[in-house]
Amino acid sequence: MPFLGRDWRSPGDQWVRTTEGWEKLKLWRVKVFENLNQNVIARLIRLALLDIKSDQDNIYGRRQPYILYNRAMTREKKELTCLSEALIRLDVAGAVKDIQRINFVAKLLELIFNKKFTGLSGTAQKHVISILEAFSNEVLKTEYNTGCIRDLLKSANSALNQGENSHIGSACLWTRHKKAVAQMQDKISEFQVKQRNDDGKTKFTDLPEDCVRCILSRIVDHKDIMRAGMSSTSLHLISQEHWLWQQLCFFHFDDNQILVFLPEHLEEKDIDWQYIYKRCYKRFGKKDLYADYLALCSCCGSIYWQSLGHPCVHEESISRNLSPQDFINLFSL
Repeated sequence: MPFLGRDWRSPGDQWVRTTEGWEKLKLWRVKVFENLNQNVIARLIRLALLDIKSDQDNIYGRRQPYILYNRAMTREKKELTCLSEALIRLDVAGAVKDIQRINFVAKLLELIFNKKFTGLSGTAQKHVISILEAFSNEVLKTEYNTGCIRDLLKSANSALNQGENSHIGSACLWTRHKKAVAQMQDKISEFQVKQRNDDGKTKFTDLPEDCVRCILSRIVDHKDIMRAGMSSTSLHLISQEHWLWQQLCFFHFDDNQILVFLPEHLEEKDIDWQYIYKRCYKRFGKKDLYADYLALCSCCGSIYWQSLGHPCVHEESISRNLSPQDFINLFSL
């Protein structure tokens, strides 16, 4: 005779109906807290921590978004960590407001749209689109990463068109995704960078040439250097210097990769480093670097942001960095 009672191993999830559909109650509470006004959050934390005297930045620093990653099911636990829960617990939508983490989030969204957005569940699709909306709003607010958001919206639109007849979820939900992406594209297309007012503060062009060279040599994407060279004559001359492209070659590629295109009988002063960089870039691609990474703790199995940390029971926890592709591979996407 089958057992019809409630299994004690069941996670016992409760669901709540919102304007966007049904969501898990425990994740809905996290989203509500993340979307609260910053002044309200600061007031609530001050009331809870009356004995701690710290400024507002330290108060925000106490919040550590993380999630316990369940690698496999056991007899006692029949629940795996899903992507939608990880995106909420790690506060990926709030990470777009952090200049250190925004590039990591951009690469993560790019991989999701280019790989298997159509294979995600309806809940995960909604979370990804909400992160894209937060990214778009932050770009319109700060006027940074305009080219990045255009590329992401183009990838999202392509994924939605390709998965028109093969997606998971209802057709109504898919139509809402297309409408949301179209609205974001309209806002970005109407966006224009405002001219900076003459406030008397130092501008990039006011810096000494040595400082400008040092800054340009540490830019990851060479396209930004080429765009900077189009803005003024002095920056154009610096962007064409052999020393700058030599530093970029040594930064992005190892010696064996450079030797593939390095002429043997030319002197160092006659080497066209910009040409070598372009050939290496086409063959090997560029190096992806991020100011902040997601990390997986080997002691407690938590996924967390390195700059924020996580509450681990071990004093000396060992963790490994997760690239955006490694993070996606954890959920078998």
